Amino acid sequence: MKRPMISLCFSSRIQRNMTPMYYCFVSFIIVVSLFHHRIIFADGSSIGSRHSYSLTTFDPSGNLDQVGRAVRASMLGAPVVALSIPSSSETMVTTTESESSSTPPEEGIYICIPLRFLGTTSPLIIDDGTPRIVPISSSICICHTGVGADGRALCDIAVRLALDYRYVYGEEISLEELLEALAEKIQEMTMKAGARPYGCALLVACLGSGNVDGGDKGREATMYRIDPSGSVELLNANGDFNSENERRASLAFLGKWNSQKEKDLRSQLDSQQYTTEQQVQDALISAVEVNDDSSPTQSTPNEGKSSQTFLYASFTRKGGLQISRINRETRGDDVTSTSV
Repeated sequence: MKRPMISLCFSSRIQRNMTPMYYCFVSFIIVVSLFHHRIIFADGSSIGSRHSYSLTTFDPSGNLDQVGRAVRASMLGAPVVALSIPSSSETMVTTTESESSSTPPEEGIYICIPLRFLGTTSPLIIDDGTPRIVPISSSICICHTGVGADGRALCDIAVRLALDYRYVYGEEISLEELLEALAEKIQEMTMKAGARPYGCALLVACLGSGNVDGGDKGREATMYRIDPSGSVELLNANGDFNSENERRASLAFLGKWNSQKEKDLRSQLDSQQYTTEQQVQDALISAVEVNDDSSPTQSTPNEGKSSQTFLYASFTRKGGLQISRINRETRGDDVTSTSV
């Protein structure tokens, strides 16, 4: 009975002597680990840094990592090209006088988006359940690119804002009110705990509110971009031209575009004269095809042809928002477009 007591006392004495040494060793390991972590990720740019998972903490370079990643996600979406045509131009007048059979394009905004989901799934699918272009009022519509679910959620928010405004004030929501409310909703998600920013970008197209002081300033078609940070950017500047002869079409690009191709397409489409709406449609679809060379297409080996589906929308005062699917078939050098 005495020998176990001796061993027990001896082990407890050793444990009391080793406790300070053990704590010192553990503290040394912790200090070394923290110092190593600080040396590697001091710039805040590496994945896994202490700034990566906080929406409201700026890294040492002054950036918000999660917001920057959301902006990059919005730039990986389907390429969107929009063309704003002013109310008057010399090309339209000349064409109307010389070619009475052709209809010149109306004042408004024309949008083209490739529908990639139809290239890899069954041809029986006509829609994936996510509307790309949503009407908000008689003079405002919204298009989104990036994460489709986030874009659908923001479109629902925009529709709800327009309905609430009409219910309270008895009139359609103005462009300024919609932009301010949407930007506020998007910016909230960059500071809300337990949430992430929206990974999509919005294209807000407006035909104008009508004459202002007897002029055409309020009737100009304008396009705005809202990014995941909540900032609003004007994409066209037709309202800056005071002379009728200086008014020209303006372009807007959203989504995944090759920078060099976007620059070339902008200069090409800016200098092009559009005499009919069919020319506008062909120009926008061709621009998306040139940029989207790697997009999936349905091909038939026996016939040697490939097809791709595009979403084309015209937003004008006379016709409102008209959306159609264009199936573009290519067989050798022959290109055929059919409306679905």
